[in-house]
Amino acid sequence: MSNLDTYGEVFSADVLILGGGLAGLILANRVKELNSNLDVLIVEKATTGFSGSKANKGAGVMWVLDETDDVDKFLEFYVNEIGHYLEDQEMVRIFAKSSLPLVQLLERWGIQIMRDENGKLSRIEELPLWALCAYDLDILLKLRKLAKKNGVRMVNKTQSVELLTAGNTVTGAVGFDITNGAFRIFSAKATVIANGSCNWMATNMWTSGRGDGIAAAYRAGAEMRNAEISNFYNLGLRGNMCSIVGGQYALYNALGEYISPRYTKEFEVDFDINIFLGMEEEIKAGRGPILFEETELFVKNPIAAGGFLFKWDREWAGKFWNTLMEKERKFTSDKGWRPEVVPLFIGEMGAISVNHSMQSSLDGMWALGDACKSGSGICGATPHPCRLRGSGLTWAGVSSILAEKPVAEYAAAAPDPAVDVDQVEQFKKEIFAPMQRKTGMNPREAIRMLQEVITPPRYSVRKSKDRIEEALTVIDNVYGLVDNEVSPEEDFHLLGLCHDLRNMTYCSELYMRAALERKETRGWHVREDYPQQDDQNWRKWIAQKIDNGKMRLSTQDIPYAIYKYNP
Repeated sequence: MSNLDTYGEVFSADVLILGGGLAGLILANRVKELNSNLDVLIVEKATTGFSGSKANKGAGVMWVLDETDDVDKFLEFYVNEIGHYLEDQEMVRIFAKSSLPLVQLLERWGIQIMRDENGKLSRIEELPLWALCAYDLDILLKLRKLAKKNGVRMVNKTQSVELLTAGNTVTGAVGFDITNGAFRIFSAKATVIANGSCNWMATNMWTSGRGDGIAAAYRAGAEMRNAEISNFYNLGLRGNMCSIVGGQYALYNALGEYISPRYTKEFEVDFDINIFLGMEEEIKAGRGPILFEETELFVKNPIAAGGFLFKWDREWAGKFWNTLMEKERKFTSDKGWRPEVVPLFIGEMGAISVNHSMQSSLDGMWALGDACKSGSGICGATPHPCRLRGSGLTWAGVSSILAEKPVAEYAAAAPDPAVDVDQVEQFKKEIFAPMQRKTGMNPREAIRMLQEVITPPRYSVRKSKDRIEEALTVIDNVYGLVDNEVSPEEDFHLLGLCHDLRNMTYCSELYMRAALERKETRGWHVREDYPQQDDQNWRKWIAQKIDNGKMRLSTQDIPYAIYKYNP
């Protein structure tokens, strides 16, 4: 390893965490608490504590089962209404039982979790099976300060691109500084992917999730799972990127008919895919566009919109949401009394397969939070958090808790990794190859090509073999552009975007090929050409792995024999 510094800056650590958002910071602090002698290094593409898609920019709510909630009742509800028997029931149970310890951990660290005057978690009364409490949006700054105090090292403005491997073991990562292009080599005993899901840069709040860790893990040989259960939507006003929480209860068609009861239950915990299918049916029948009436929202759904966001007195959150909403309101294209409402693509593809300790199929590598959400089996047939509001943040924290001891123990016992110098040299050549193209296509143009076959509902809500194959043709064409046409024009920020494009292309293929493989309709996976749920053939998981440069798909039986609830 002595000649590695001839290729770039070399960093060594016991624990390497790729991603400085909620999951990465929680794990870093817990590992240092468990073993202060371990050297923990966070590598972040933006700035640790200011990064991430949701913890510091979202609604700031956490899904929790508190002391008064019944885990079995929740699990039964989950299996029938959310997972549709495609979930890992044991993982869901672990998740539920770990949510309150997560809240208690955060409070021990000085994070204010909203409680009522009796000291109980502040709840949304209309949600009977769980609590939905809140924190303020300065949470990452507090966790970053704690990490600094605990001796966690941080390298910012560095895009990690590829994982280093020795056989089936991950030994670190390589990447580059997006400001000056400095090549960086990270050697580690334990490597943790915590840099988010893939959201295809479609919606502002989620734009930073570009599949970096997912695609790198796949290229390194890690198994993916449940990639087809990935993309979800919220409702938004045309031209407005803010989602309307609870908006399913305030929908009218162009004839002035109140249509919400046609497509949603009297009480929905969150958006159901039938809402979007129903909106499409109305438009196909000539009764579009679909319109939104804010006054109806508050009558029909007291947990929604302003009441949902501003229920708690939170200084940072209140300022953020007021500022964002005013900005979005300014640019909303339809300012009528009943403005037009449209499906708002979010994404959230996170398919790294992990066990109950968050370890991947590769030795020495773990994945946390959004990067492994569907791959953990917790989602079932519905992508989180679209049917369990607040669960994305809770999952980020719970997955970190589940990984803390295995990561710390592995890093303490593992020998120094043997980094393959030839692999480092090859990766460096490939990473900077686009810089040799002085002119060419701007990566943003190719990203738009991907978005056009991922984000419209006809590709990610209502699928068919023909449209999936159409999307795969475009995806294949984008691979060619990535390799031959896209140019960063000597700008290292654009070089980063070139690699974002490459990663999003891999995630697109993973999503579409798994969707093509699942020949049934179940939960949020809707196939027009296979409209029925097929328990006999498809009550199983779909796995994907790279094999000699090609994607290999297989199925895995779900262990119903050990589960409490069976179809």
